[in-house]
Formats: sequence, structure tokens, C-alpha cells
Amino acid sequence: MFLPSSAFRNVAFETPLRIERAIEAVRRDGARVEAILLAPYRVSFDWRNSRWSLTVPAGFKAAPSVPPALHGIVPFWGALFEASICHDYAYWTRCFDTDDSKGGRSHADALLASLMRSGGADFADTAEVYTAVNAFGGSHYFVNAYQPKNGLKLESGK
Repeated sequence: MFLPSSAFRNVAFETPLRIERAIEAVRRDGARVEAILLAPYRVSFDWRNSRWSLTVPAGFKAAPSVPPALHGIVPFWGALFEASICHDYAYWTRCFDTDDSKGGRSHADALLASLMRSGGADFADTAEVYTAVNAFGGSHYFVNAYQPKNGLKLESGK
């Protein structure tokens, strides 16, 4: 199993996750919604020698999922669910495309792995999810366009 050598360090969940289950909802891209955020959800991390944060806004319709091959193997709730909300949002906004349109997806996938590990997921679960999303997530990423108001913020330079 493979994990990226993480460019993300000192990952922190800054706010509690407040959601409403909404499995009947469907997002505009056709994905089945698992939850709607009731309050902004913020994570922070060191990346590229600076401190950054990513804030997923209240109202975001989270549609994270576990690939069918991993159903029953990787626990969906907990670290994976929280990390996947940020990952979904990073895909949705392509926030890491700001300086490298070809590298944004790999950064979003690496952030997913870093958040999972920081949230308590074990190495095996994290590696399985990372490998799956890295192999099969492209079609979900490239249907979206870069959004300048994307919640990615430079907190401080080092």
C-alpha cells in the first residue's frame, strides 16, 4: 500500500463538525448527499513553508463515499468522513489549482490522507482510501472548475 510523503504537516481540525444527515438529497453533480454542513468546518495545516486553513462553508452538501471495493473494510464514519468532507470541497472548488492546475488534485488527495491520519485512522485504512481516490477520483475532480472563493487561506508565512 502506498501513501504520499505528505507535504501537509501539523494538520488540525479547528472546528467541530456540525452536520445534518441528508441521505435523500442529491447534489447538482448527481452525487448522493450524506450530510449538509450546519456550520463552517475549518482545518489548518502547514504546507509549502506556511500555515494555511481550509474552511468548508455551512450549507455545503457533502457527498463523500467509500469505493464499493472497500465497503465493509474501511470504516466510513470518523476520520474518513471528516477528512472526506474537506477532500470533497477541495475537489468541488479545485482550491489547490491556484498555482499549479495540474497539481491541485494530488494536493487534495494528499490532504485527505493527512487529515485521515491526524483524525486517528490507521495506516492501512488511509492507504487503501488514498490509493482508491488517487486511482479513480479524476473524473470527479475534472468536472469542476476553479473557484476563487474557495476557503483556502494563507494564515502566516514562515
